[in-house]
Amino acid sequence: MSETVLPNHLIHFSETSLLKLPSSLYKTCKTYLNQEDIKKIQKAYSFAFYAHAGQKRKDGSDYITHPVAVTEILLELKMDPDSVCSALMHDVLEDCNVQKNNLAKIFGDDVAHIVDGVSKLGKIETKNIADNNANNLQKMALAMANDVRVVLVKLCDRLHNMRTIEYVPRKKQIQKAKETLELYGPLALRVGMQDIRAELEDLSFRCIHPMRAKMLENAVKSSSGGRKKIVEKIRKELKKRLKSNNVEAVAVKGREKNLYSIYSKIKSKHKPFSEILDVYGFRILVDSVDDCYRSLGIIHNYFSPIENKFKDYIAIPKTNGYQALHTSLLALDAFPIEVQIQTRNMWATANMGIAAHWGYKTNDDESKGTELRANKWLSGLVELQKKSSNPSEFADSLKKDLDSEEVYLFSPKGHIYALKTGATPIDFAYEVHTGLGNSIIGCKVNRREAPLNVELESGQTVEIITSSSSVEADPAWLNFIVTSKARSGIRSRLRNQKVSSARKAGKFMLESELQRSGKSLEDYRGGILKRVLDSIGVTSLNKLLIELGSGKRTGNIVAERFYSGLKIRKDSDNKKIKPVFISDNHIEGVSVVFAKCCHPIHEDPAIAHSDTERGIVIHHKRCKQVAPFISKDPRYIPAKWTKNTKTHLYTAKINIVTVDEIGVLAEIVSVFTKAGINIEQIHTKNIDSTFAAFEMEVDVENQEELKYIMQKLRAKKITSSCTRLINEK
Repeated sequence: MSETVLPNHLIHFSETSLLKLPSSLYKTCKTYLNQEDIKKIQKAYSFAFYAHAGQKRKDGSDYITHPVAVTEILLELKMDPDSVCSALMHDVLEDCNVQKNNLAKIFGDDVAHIVDGVSKLGKIETKNIADNNANNLQKMALAMANDVRVVLVKLCDRLHNMRTIEYVPRKKQIQKAKETLELYGPLALRVGMQDIRAELEDLSFRCIHPMRAKMLENAVKSSSGGRKKIVEKIRKELKKRLKSNNVEAVAVKGREKNLYSIYSKIKSKHKPFSEILDVYGFRILVDSVDDCYRSLGIIHNYFSPIENKFKDYIAIPKTNGYQALHTSLLALDAFPIEVQIQTRNMWATANMGIAAHWGYKTNDDESKGTELRANKWLSGLVELQKKSSNPSEFADSLKKDLDSEEVYLFSPKGHIYALKTGATPIDFAYEVHTGLGNSIIGCKVNRREAPLNVELESGQTVEIITSSSSVEADPAWLNFIVTSKARSGIRSRLRNQKVSSARKAGKFMLESELQRSGKSLEDYRGGILKRVLDSIGVTSLNKLLIELGSGKRTGNIVAERFYSGLKIRKDSDNKKIKPVFISDNHIEGVSVVFAKCCHPIHEDPAIAHSDTERGIVIHHKRCKQVAPFISKDPRYIPAKWTKNTKTHLYTAKINIVTVDEIGVLAEIVSVFTKAGINIEQIHTKNIDSTFAAFEMEVDVENQEELKYIMQKLRAKKITSSCTRLINEK
């Protein structure tokens, strides 16, 4: 709906034209908002009412009932006026063609930004539903990062949709419920809104598995009679012990597990329903942090604490701002109980989460802490988006990040970092700083060296060892890292590495081809180079080299354009191709790969093959894979070894034929053991009743070491022959 479609009296908003607020909204508004704020909300209601005029919901009711219901949830949280206005108008951009600038002019930029973030931001044409959802999620997440109130309005919107989901077709019900469990439930947990999270999960569970939910609900009800007596007995005992020690508890009450929580524990822990329900939960609310710790000491004196079942989330809050002391004990007749101890403010924050800060005129420090933690996580979404190659990759990383428990780790300077359970030192490095993750080469855990794939545990101190020179990311890291920040950082580096390798490989291919006519890239400058690039159809030499190295262009065809640029003729027969030099497993700064077909080793006659997938591959000169192409294909260049400055091991393949008798393998292996040479693989086969063959892959430094070990093997009486295998004809 454009401005011209809206009623004129609504555009200008004269006081006489405004509609009355529904009584349910007005009564709640009066409890904490002033008249100026209420008037603004009345204006937003009028705008939404006219914008949605004539629209109906699936149940046949006027569409305006939905934004009103969403607003009621936000008012219960005592949210600020801008959030309330945004809730009333959260669908006008998507469903009514209202322009964002309309909202900004009338209600201010904040309201316009929130509504824009909550809406789906236009219809996105994508190939499938997954792509569409990924795009919408990406846009929503980035809007959340700009204003955290987008999260709150979006969660309340989804909550009301789930409350009324029975009017939606069954197929869409399942889709929405799964999406809610996968994304919105964890999102509510991330921003600390426990009550909303629990209701979203239960509603989704009832939608997806109605029979299971009904059976579980009945089972809980049937067991509640006996449970109530036990819970009440323990509750009174807890309160009595606290009071006798001069701690006046605000409240001591039993905690009820929501249905989905019970179902998840049954499913994940493979425990029967009775065992899950046998653990009794209690919450103790006190006035101060001091009373929290005093209460903990008192109940530990009277009941038996269960070993390794204590967590201090007051000293080290969860990422979503949650604070409490958790302990497990054996109470009365050895009943296992779980106790959470909090202040009243901690409890309010645990249930309202970030809304406790955005609640109107709320200034307590605990809610501010929640807001800071949530904002820190949300701001990380921007960095995650920048490093993601597409919306699907972003969505996948975000969902994995939401679905996580936490461990708490220390830097050498004592700073605390919260990471997902299963996090490794690489995850820790990226959490501290992207630059630290990009330069990691090793680590120390509790001052001892540890592998980079070790799973970290709460309370450990992690020290990252870095290199000042450029470090390449290992694709294998993606198999064990768990955080989205590390995953996106490594993926970004791998993409850059691939581009860099392609550029170097492309340069190698082109230079090799130009050598055949005695030319090099240095001969092409200024106008000559520009004319050549224009004739090929690329804007820069760098882009050409990347396309050449990645296999998008053919080396000899590109070279022909370069020959034309200098008006020369390719003459491969008269020009001797200069060899390239292998130095510490690099050629001209590009790392090389050693072919597994022929297993070349240091000092072998070698051929360098420029492969579009693997980069530069080194073959033995006599390998049948390269021999036919050496003089014909410019991608195959003679290579020479320089003396290595570092120790490098190369895999050589040898075949040993021996007499077939007991203990022969042990005798062969002993030769390698005495020489300090590692055996990677052994394959055995019987030739006949007299002889056996052993095909072995061994690690050697050079030809000299290989010749030495082969001489030792040939000297054995049991050995008939010992030859090297290099894949020749």
